Amino acid sequence: MDKQRLKTSIVTALAEGASRLPMPVLYGISSGLSALMSRFRIYRYKVIEDNLRKAMPELSDRERKKVIKRYYSHLADSIVETLKLLSISDKELKEKVEFHGFEQLDADVAAGRPVILYLGHYGNWELVPAITWVLPKEFTCAQIYRPFSDGASSEVMYRIRNRFGALNIPQRQAFRTLVRLKNEGKQTITGFIADQRPNEGGDRLQHWTTFMGLDTPFAPGGEEIGNRIGARFYYLDVDSPKRGHCSITLVPIVPAEGEEYPYTVAYMRMLEKTIRRNPALWLWSHKRWSIQRQKADANENDETT
Repeated sequence: MDKQRLKTSIVTALAEGASRLPMPVLYGISSGLSALMSRFRIYRYKVIEDNLRKAMPELSDRERKKVIKRYYSHLADSIVETLKLLSISDKELKEKVEFHGFEQLDADVAAGRPVILYLGHYGNWELVPAITWVLPKEFTCAQIYRPFSDGASSEVMYRIRNRFGALNIPQRQAFRTLVRLKNEGKQTITGFIADQRPNEGGDRLQHWTTFMGLDTPFAPGGEEIGNRIGARFYYLDVDSPKRGHCSITLVPIVPAEGEEYPYTVAYMRMLEKTIRRNPALWLWSHKRWSIQRQKADANENDETT
């Protein structure tokens, strides 16, 4: 057995073992982990603080520190809740997740229309694939993901994301896979988490909008795919009403007027409202604004000279 396979086997076994611990024990571990991260600033504290300073300058130092502390608590909870997905029963999980507005999809089923679902790294987004329980059976369910660079972590996350039966499509294969499924006569409903920084060298960074009050690049791939297959666009408004519980509401996206990518821009505006409702639940540790428009413009100019 090579080193990578051995590492994957060990990490998977540890994750599965941890997932079988009772939830109160896992939450105890989460509380200890969040206290360590907050007290000793051991996980991307500077990134989180800088993002909050830029995106929510109206917060006082005290309010910002409170959000950061709550963010670490939410992040640690999300880690143990995600691990628990390896072993928790459907019966127990169904008591923790609630769904609203999904009856709207009946019209799309009747029209034979594919659906694109936009959501953010907000709340525990790994619970969102549980929507397969309430989706019309006519849909082929899929989710787009960006593989981890670490093979062992990718294997664990693949197992977690596979438990709800949705197709897991790597980001780079999304366009051709969804077009192929459309050509095969399958009606797809596909989730895109599209709030992270676009890949440098992958997506051309000429698409910008204002998000959280900041000039922000975005990848329009989900909208381009949706337009190609004739999809309807929805936003999944995720909330965490209490610890360990998740509420998911389906909301139609009304396209933003005067925009080149009206559904993507509208989605980002909807996500911003969600974030401002409870800032601690968004992924502030991601370097969302590390790309500046000047750099992107310079790169584009270099390519054309």
